Formats: sequence, C-alpha cells, structure tokens
Amino acid sequence: PLVNSMPLTDNIDDLIRQYCEAAIAMDNVNDPKQQNEWSDIGHACYKQLRETQEGRARIMALMSDSNPHIRCSAAGHSLAWEPKAARATLEVLRDNDGVCSFEAKMILMEYDKGRLSFDY
Repeated sequence: PLVNSMPLTDNIDDLIRQYCEAAIAMDNVNDPKQQNEWSDIGHACYKQLRETQEGRARIMALMSDSNPHIRCSAAGHSLAWEPKAARATLEVLRDNDGVCSFEAKMILMEYDKGRLSFDY
C-alpha cells in the first residue's frame, strides 16, 4: 500500500508533481487497490489545485504534456473551466486509438450527458 494517499503540501510545484505521478501510476499498476489509492492522490491534488487561478492554469498547461495519461487527466479536469481546449485535447486522445483512447471517450461521453463531476 501507498504510504501517504493524500498530499501534505500547499506547494503548487509539489502538488503538480504528485498529480502527474498519480496520473501515470494509476494506469501502470494492475492492483485495483493501488489504482484507487493513486486515483485518490490525484484527486486530492486536483481539489487543492483547482482552488487558485495558478493551480487551474498549471493543470491546463498539462494538456500539452508528452505523457497521454497526464494529458487525459488534465483535460478531463479542465473541462470545468476551459471546455473548448479540454474537449479538443480529449478528442485527439479518443481518436488516436492508443493509450487513453477509451478513457477520453468515456470522459467526453459523461461530460456531454451532464454526468461528469469531480466534486467528491
């Protein structure tokens, strides 16, 4: 099990690092319990980052990251405040039929149906 499932910092650089680490790890572990723990870490970082303009801007910047897991996570979260750019990023991921294609498709489907929420 992961030692610490919640970020213990207000440092934006540390939160971004943990957010990215969680996005990558969540899709690279096969154990559902570990996947959930990484998901919790990423979500906790997102919840802190979304509270400030700088945090939201830093998440949006990750939509250009070289790692598709990070791009997908950042785009899904950015739908709340930058839907046009986030949708474009998710559509590219969905249509490339590669890593994160299915996740991007599901995020867009839930968003279009009005069921996507990160307020938990």
